[in-house]
Amino acid sequence: MKIKIAAALTSAAFTILLSSCTNTSPETLVEISEPTETTTVSPYLLVRGWDGGELLDSIFYCEKKRPLPLILDENPDLILSDGNLIFPDGSYAQATAITEDDRTVITALCFRRETAPADFSVYSVGFGARPDDIPDIVGIANRVYGSEETTFTHSFYDGGITELTFVFKEKVLSEIYIAS
Repeated sequence: MKIKIAAALTSAAFTILLSSCTNTSPETLVEISEPTETTTVSPYLLVRGWDGGELLDSIFYCEKKRPLPLILDENPDLILSDGNLIFPDGSYAQATAITEDDRTVITALCFRRETAPADFSVYSVGFGARPDDIPDIVGIANRVYGSEETTFTHSFYDGGITELTFVFKEKVLSEIYIAS
């Protein structure tokens, strides 16, 4: 019986000692708050200054913004022919199209330096960009591979887009692929 009392006293003393070490004030303040709305922050915003919608809305060519996905019927100045989207100035980009609700929808475009409209850009990056411009302007890519001296690629995925890829050949931006 004395052992049980001694163990209980020791346990109580130990509990008091621990609580006095962790609680420096004589009273404990309990804060009760109402549930608040939770805001989800995309992890991609930590390494990129954009979200997918913003990036897809920034696609610019032939004197205006033309976001992806692009509904062809709403852009009568564009022609889809043999897998290419032909622009009013005669330039073109390779295009991926689907039919949705009896409408042709362009979901991906591949612009090449030689055939793209002169004023093309995505997130303010045009064909005058250098390899170092991509992380500075667009952000940290999911995948960077190759050699700046030969072929060097920055590829972005997720975060509201399927893919955004910049391909440099001998430090010259030669291809930009965008998929919504």
